[in-house]
Amino acid sequence: MQYKAISADGHINEPPELWVKNLPAKYRDRGPHVIETKKTKGHAWIMEDQKRPSVMGFSSMYFKSQGKRFDRASLIEQFKQMKNRGVRYDDLFPGSYDPHERVKEIIEDKIDAEVIFNGVGTVWNGLKLMRDKELALACFKVYNDWMVEFQEAAPERFRCNATLPTTGIEDCMAELERCYDMGLRTVQLEAYPSGNFNDPTPADEQFWARAVEMDIPVNVHTMFFFPYGDIGGAITAEGVTESKQRAKQIGLDTDAGTFPIILWRMMQTGVFERHPGLKLVGSEVQCGWMPYYMERFDESVKRNRADWNLPMLPSEYFARNVWLVYIEDELGAVNRYNIGVDKIMWGPDFPHSSSAWPVDFELGLEILQRAGATESEIERIMWKNCADVFNIPYDDPKTISVAA
Repeated sequence: MQYKAISADGHINEPPELWVKNLPAKYRDRGPHVIETKKTKGHAWIMEDQKRPSVMGFSSMYFKSQGKRFDRASLIEQFKQMKNRGVRYDDLFPGSYDPHERVKEIIEDKIDAEVIFNGVGTVWNGLKLMRDKELALACFKVYNDWMVEFQEAAPERFRCNATLPTTGIEDCMAELERCYDMGLRTVQLEAYPSGNFNDPTPADEQFWARAVEMDIPVNVHTMFFFPYGDIGGAITAEGVTESKQRAKQIGLDTDAGTFPIILWRMMQTGVFERHPGLKLVGSEVQCGWMPYYMERFDESVKRNRADWNLPMLPSEYFARNVWLVYIEDELGAVNRYNIGVDKIMWGPDFPHSSSAWPVDFELGLEILQRAGATESEIERIMWKNCADVFNIPYDDPKTISVAA
């Protein structure tokens, strides 16, 4: 098969009755379920130990516009109404949770296939903060079982991520093996494999080694904790401070779980040196920032060689082990040679509000063309890098793709 576009960043919204129907009976009234918010009558996720519901919002959906035509003016107007009208599941594209409808939606968006991530701002903070680890593990398993079903509905279209549990290294390793046996070939981390939210640990070593043996990419989608639920805040500058304060009150350092910090700590602790075949993907982290960061990382190492006991520079580990996914990044496209054309993947974030559905392909192509990208570079960034990293088979393309 030949491709025109493979999205390296697509999302689902977990079906509202996923855990209510599929958890063991003893857990069903304690697991994630959807409620109606009192003020806006929108939908929100809640579960045991969670005090503040995770409301459905910008992170959950792209607004349907009349006639399914892209209409930015209408979109902005609907955003303004969000304060008065909460988002409900019947506002979402059905492809958020129905794989057969999803195929129709991505075809309309001119996307051939996509890598699927979890709903991010829905249940995941609550699951990670849940005190009953057996219940949390059962919830992760229910989700991953559904991901297998989603992928099997159209395996030529979907590469679905298993979301690995944060309940300890034994659970993480067991779920990695279980999901691999069920056919999932990519994983999403919500913490380091040991369950630590701040630093890689020696316990993680068996996970990195097994991921290399399986030849599967390990994905961090932007960060470990998004500002929802018990660590949520308003979508304002003040809300960012409020969210960090809430996190601090329960012992979380959310900055430690952002992708640049995760990347640096994995480099600094020698993870990539010990596991040269490891594939780390920073999904939806954009890429225009990377040349400056690598310049600063390298300069820091050169100035402090006594504290750096590794044979390669940070930029060299990046070039070998790391890939980045962007939505819209004009600066990244212009700086593609400083990043590495073979290190960049495109993903429009559908069906979240960052998406430009149904013109994601046209917009992605236009950004690269404006930056002067060649046909082979466009091919690489729009689909071929993703196919190579995620082991998606394809026929040899008509053009010769040269990685810069």
